[in-house]
Amino acid sequence: MDITGTFYFWGAGIPVLLLATLFTILLIKGWIPTSRVDYAGICVMLVITILISISLIQSVNTNGWANEKIRSDSLKITADEKYEYQIELINLFQRNSRARLYLKEIASGGESYIMINIQTRMIEGLRIGDVNHWVKLEPTDDSTQYILYTTKDLHIPEEKFTIDVVAGTSNRIQ
Repeated sequence: MDITGTFYFWGAGIPVLLLATLFTILLIKGWIPTSRVDYAGICVMLVITILISISLIQSVNTNGWANEKIRSDSLKITADEKYEYQIELINLFQRNSRARLYLKEIASGGESYIMINIQTRMIEGLRIGDVNHWVKLEPTDDSTQYILYTTKDLHIPEEKFTIDVVAGTSNRIQ
């Protein structure tokens, strides 16, 4: 948990749990308020519980499960100058992390994404600067196929993939 999450946990989560426990105990015991002060106290506590609960709900961080968190390297152009490309690491450092290659055909402006089976779970740390070179895409003799290399800047063992830009597929090269 980060600092903000810890603050919300201790400042809002624990008080809501304590108030819910108190209300549950009062319900189980069958306590019935006998004076206006008791009724007012219960009403004030319910309003406080609702307000704290609202702040808890609004503080939930949705990055990584409701909204994808994407980190990408710098936009580059292939050596044959047909495509602009960059790798996008989605929800890095989470169980649902994955990678995809963004391609933009320079002549037509058509954009596509190709899923790449990079071992994102092996990435333990990543330096993100103004210019990042995490992968390199090189043309082959076949104009529809490229070779994608991961670089040492990605902090994983080098991997190679064959990219078929027409079919939109990638295959790991052993």
